[in-house]
Amino acid sequence: MSEFVDDLEKEARGRFVRWDRALWDEFLKGPGVRMGRALTSGDAAAGEETLRAYLRLGAEGIGLGYLYPVSAGRENFFTLAWTHLLPRLLPDLRREEQAPALARMWNLGENLESAPPWVQRLFCRLGDSLSSLEDLESHLHTIANEAMEPPTQPLGDTSTAQWVDLSQEDARFMPGEMHFLAPAVVCVHDRHRATAAGGRDAATQGVWLAKKPILLGPMGCNERLAPSTEKPSKALTSLAQRDPRAGDWYSTQHNKWRAVATMHTSQWLAVILPA
Repeated sequence: MSEFVDDLEKEARGRFVRWDRALWDEFLKGPGVRMGRALTSGDAAAGEETLRAYLRLGAEGIGLGYLYPVSAGRENFFTLAWTHLLPRLLPDLRREEQAPALARMWNLGENLESAPPWVQRLFCRLGDSLSSLEDLESHLHTIANEAMEPPTQPLGDTSTAQWVDLSQEDARFMPGEMHFLAPAVVCVHDRHRATAAGGRDAATQGVWLAKKPILLGPMGCNERLAPSTEKPSKALTSLAQRDPRAGDWYSTQHNKWRAVATMHTSQWLAVILPA
């Protein structure tokens, strides 16, 4: 196997301008070792064949820039799949199912590279809890539909409020202006770090406004937002009157299904949902 690994790296160095030797070593010593132990515990020959395919695709992912090092602090589905999901779940499949599962995971990760950053974040946050690779596409398709399609219930006269602490993701984050990325997904911009500096993305956070809102982390969004001038929705006005946690709104946004607001002196996001 060591000869195979050496040949694989030599081939990758010749093919890819973006080859990262340090990341390759990190991949081999971490996920590669875990996968090797799990796959070769039974039929060693068959397990080694699957391991070779996994390592070959991992090297391809490094060369194409799909696989991120831990130090990068970035999330994408390919990195989640090759460093966590596959080493944990692929060995649980029957031998004849492992190669097709690898191919499906590669295609899914590659396709998502062209998806908006918030879609990647969504799949990373919810995909990390997967317990099986069976029917993976259907599971992720369900997630995508729930996030991208309009909710079935619009905001009406009765509503409920959720409070989301954005400091969980970034202790310095001071929520400011916002914009909707999908009917129930909002991108919140930090009011003090609203423009990119030093080649870095502006400070932003995504939130999926589900019944229990889900933080999606940094969005990599550099859109310049003008101060909000729209009137708060009735639900936000009502919330400000009855909930002592609500202060003066800094910015508000709403559509047919959700309303959101940030405050001048708080790191919390107010979310209004149908009751």
